[in-house]
Amino acid sequence: MLRIYSLLYFLLTTLSICHAEKGANKDLSFYEYTEKSLLWAPYRSNCYLGVRPRNIDQSPLVVGLMWFDSSVNDGLNRLRHFVDQNDGVKQYTWEVYDPRLGGKEVIIDEENNLNLTLYFVKSQDGENWSIRVHGVPIDTSRKHTASVVLYLSQNGENDGESQLIRLGNGNDIEFVGHSKEMGKYNIKLFDNYGKYAEAANFENLDNPEIYEGLDCSKTAHVSLHVPDEETWKARDIFQSILSDSATSAAQALQGEVNPDFLPSLLTVRNIFQFQPGNFHFIQKTFDMSNPEGFEFDVVYNAAKSPNKLRKSNRVTNLITSTLNEIQARFNRHFDLKGQDEEHRVFALQTLSNLLGGIGYFHGTQIVDRVTEFNDETFEPTTFSHAKEESPLSLFTSVPSRGFFPRGFYWDEGFQLLQIMEYDFDLAFEIITSWFDLIEDDSGWVAREVILGAEARSRVPEEFTVQSPNVANPPTLLMTFSEMLSRAIDYQNSVNFNQDKESNDNQEKTLREDTNQLEQNSKLLVKYAKRIYPKLLKHYEWFTTSQKGLTEDYVEVFEEEGILSKVHLDHVYRWLGRTVTHCLPSGLDDYPRAQPPDAAELNVDTLAWVGVMTRSMKQIAHVLGAEDDEKRYLKIEKDIIQNLDNIHWSDKDKCYCDVTLDDYEDERQFVCHEGYISLLPFALKLIPKDSIHLDSIIELMSNEEKLFTDYGLVSLSKQDEYHGKGENYWRGPIWVNINYICLDALRFYYPEVITNDSKGNSKAMKLYNELKNNLIDNIFENWQETGYVYENYNQNDGRGSGAKQFTGWTALVVNMLGRM
Repeated sequence: MLRIYSLLYFLLTTLSICHAEKGANKDLSFYEYTEKSLLWAPYRSNCYLGVRPRNIDQSPLVVGLMWFDSSVNDGLNRLRHFVDQNDGVKQYTWEVYDPRLGGKEVIIDEENNLNLTLYFVKSQDGENWSIRVHGVPIDTSRKHTASVVLYLSQNGENDGESQLIRLGNGNDIEFVGHSKEMGKYNIKLFDNYGKYAEAANFENLDNPEIYEGLDCSKTAHVSLHVPDEETWKARDIFQSILSDSATSAAQALQGEVNPDFLPSLLTVRNIFQFQPGNFHFIQKTFDMSNPEGFEFDVVYNAAKSPNKLRKSNRVTNLITSTLNEIQARFNRHFDLKGQDEEHRVFALQTLSNLLGGIGYFHGTQIVDRVTEFNDETFEPTTFSHAKEESPLSLFTSVPSRGFFPRGFYWDEGFQLLQIMEYDFDLAFEIITSWFDLIEDDSGWVAREVILGAEARSRVPEEFTVQSPNVANPPTLLMTFSEMLSRAIDYQNSVNFNQDKESNDNQEKTLREDTNQLEQNSKLLVKYAKRIYPKLLKHYEWFTTSQKGLTEDYVEVFEEEGILSKVHLDHVYRWLGRTVTHCLPSGLDDYPRAQPPDAAELNVDTLAWVGVMTRSMKQIAHVLGAEDDEKRYLKIEKDIIQNLDNIHWSDKDKCYCDVTLDDYEDERQFVCHEGYISLLPFALKLIPKDSIHLDSIIELMSNEEKLFTDYGLVSLSKQDEYHGKGENYWRGPIWVNINYICLDALRFYYPEVITNDSKGNSKAMKLYNELKNNLIDNIFENWQETGYVYENYNQNDGRGSGAKQFTGWTALVVNMLGRM
């Protein structure tokens, strides 16, 4: 019991106790630290800068930033708000960022001739924050303006309490607000420096009253009422108001508009006489002829906080200390001593952009619980019974702010493998948020979690509907398994018979490593017992919904003489594949059996169930649930045996999908050498003494098949489908699978770490060359473009797919500093 208790202490102190019931006794110091340090951040992942609080769902303050060049006729068409690859913005990079502290984002917008640096920092208690907006011209010879628009929305329109009111006049503006959930607060905007654009002279024109309020030489402000569910449309609302205002003024000019009038004409004003409401636009238009540009601060202070932020000097000091602290934290967690300064900058930026993509989402989800898949035609399914369901919340990182700003079940497990190396407790906050989505009755969680209208606005319509019949690789259980393994390893390394002084020192280190968590055994055991039934339900849903059809295989296996070795209760397939795609697998267009058949058995589905089973076994062990642990151990062994007995092809010397030959009534291997062939190895399911290991090393090392100067290709160069069709998972190099292959090499061949000359020389060569090739290629692409990518071309190594894809591609930081 001592072993179990000690393990619970380490593991569960790092679990987020803020998910425990509100009435439970809590370790307040940790509870407060978690809530406050993660309360505020740029959690609107789809915005260049969008701030909102976490876990505040009914009356959040929502903040966003937009900008454009108001000196040109079509400037409003280049109004920036949501991160969009079609914007043509050259760079949008968090150079330094930590969601607990803040950071620095650099945006280079050549079309708008603006180099924008955005700082977001928080007070020590996490309750107060500041945004600093600093802009300089890219080309000083180009006459233009920078019109920066901040919007504030105090949501909670139906609670009768929440409100936001402007105080005073002038360029420095103050607001007082109240949120039903957060209480009273104050927001101040003040300029540090910068020259406002010169106002147009409308006095000599006819009907000067038409131009009233069109003055770009000072801060403009408009307040109105916007329903909570429409807040995300801030860009559209601003464009509409401004276009109507400018159009009415331009029409009155009855001729060509003088360019000198434009900045003023494109200044927001209340031409429709809106009554003051919960929503505010604040527009500042700066003359960018001065190379020093402009700078202003936005400061939020909670009324109850004793650590209020003041004028610019306090913000400046906080920015400096924040950036220094993040650098120090990064250096503590990643060993980059052997790397040059540019590699260190690359690693820090890549990690920062992954962390900068962490978002908090709240809203309804669209689900079709009626439509079933057609296992006869395998045509794409039309979800005709979709319904909007009650709101959910999710705290998650996203693969790409510009292309995939939402939660992906299968991406998140890989993303957390990176996050946990920097902030173990933050990773647990995220993973427990996902676990909370597991439905109590069914055990299902959506493969794409798209919550609310704002999130849905960034998703193609055909992907918005989720189905409880569709699974995805359960990478969250893979990550949870990794976390549990670390906890076990840590516990095994501790000598619990040390004297009190040694224990005190150990606990101090533990608190530092896990953000000063403190022990609360009753709560921790309660949390473990609370989450276990959810995971059990999820496991049952996955293994039931994806179970393969076995009736037709009994006679086949019997004729082959292997029926006694096969465990028919543990064979699986991906439900929901079509003729051309298997989206549930995550490897969308990777070739499968043709034609499709309901009797197909997928080796990767079986491997992922093996990972789930191993994780459940470890959790049962931690909780002392001996009967469950024994059951999962038996299932795990059955799955490992099935991998060899059903899916290993002696002829092809690799793991393959299996289907039935309709004419010969015999098992047919569907072998497409590539990532699917490697997954049993990459997920560490193969026994360490397996006779197949050499064949797998040979396959990965083969330059005619998988190995390249840029990483392992997704599909063998010799495969008939290589590079064909959509060519998404038919050749390009993906970092997530390459990473777990490297990790598996370390697991099966420890000598690759120590360079033991007595070890497997081929494995050592593969490990070192593969790791270096991946790092070098990703780094070189970053040097050239400033981005990391969704995948990399197998022929020339160039980045492809979504850019600034700092989801699983950020695992390159682990390769640099942890492997």
